[in-house]
Amino acid sequence: MKSLIGYHCSLERYTPSEHLEHVKIAENYRFAEITCSDHFYPWSVRQGASIASWPWLGAAMATCNLPFGVVTSPTERSHPVVIAQYIATLGTMYKKRFWVALGSGQNLNEHVTNNYWPVKKERNDRLKEAMTIIRNLLRGETVNFEGKYFNVYNTKLYTVPEVQPQLFVAALSNESAHELADCSDGIITVVKPLKDQEDFIYAYEQGGGNKESMVLQAITSYHEDQHQAEYEAWYNWRHAVLGGKLQSEIRTPQDFDSAVENVTIAQVKDIIRISSNPNDHLEWLNEYNSCGFSKIFIQDVSNDQSTTIKMYGQLLDKLR
Repeated sequence: MKSLIGYHCSLERYTPSEHLEHVKIAENYRFAEITCSDHFYPWSVRQGASIASWPWLGAAMATCNLPFGVVTSPTERSHPVVIAQYIATLGTMYKKRFWVALGSGQNLNEHVTNNYWPVKKERNDRLKEAMTIIRNLLRGETVNFEGKYFNVYNTKLYTVPEVQPQLFVAALSNESAHELADCSDGIITVVKPLKDQEDFIYAYEQGGGNKESMVLQAITSYHEDQHQAEYEAWYNWRHAVLGGKLQSEIRTPQDFDSAVENVTIAQVKDIIRISSNPNDHLEWLNEYNSCGFSKIFIQDVSNDQSTTIKMYGQLLDKLR
């Protein structure tokens, strides 16, 4: 099965209007779908953007005709009832074009409404409660829910989509993939070394996950000059070397910048796929495709998104 190739908008970077332009270019160059992040803060002060994903999605989905997904957390900063209403509205406006990946969140974004940051097990338990509430509301049910973390009273959405948008989970660890598999319609994760990727997929399948609905977010950096591609990856996205566990714990963009102050380009090259050669990017796409992911979203961390989108667009017909 050949994976669908999509483009990821990192809303921590660029202006809302610039992202809309990137979406138009991606559609013109035959990308299949678009995803975006849902951050309150950027990872680094250098990234410099703080875009609200939900109003941006309404504009973006009116700008082009591609399906869209968003990676968000319904556990603290945004209550699951509110997230359900957002999903229902976009799902009604743009039928069969919208899906959501729900994750347990990062302290970076969620601490703005609560000084308490729970351990991972509690965050996953909160996510499972939130997903139950969201699913029931999207069915048009009147929801009364008393959980350990969320209470919902006599709540009903009067605008619900005819076809429920798929609810994926966002997971980085094998443990979360296994634990959250059976409450989701699919899963989204990031690129790992091949053996680690296989172990992640196995954990997800053993937890009852649907292997036909696995999505990969591939972090890359492209520039015609190799040294510039490496520099831009280091400048924009060096926090990637910290790993998922630490990334979920750090609290502010300034703290992230302090944590990666001494990170080198060589360290970044071990984490991010960086090349000035389009054929390298093609080989990496084929590698991801061989793992069985139904969709692969390119999240390029170089500066010139237009050039990168066009380069990848020219690779689509060459995928094995």
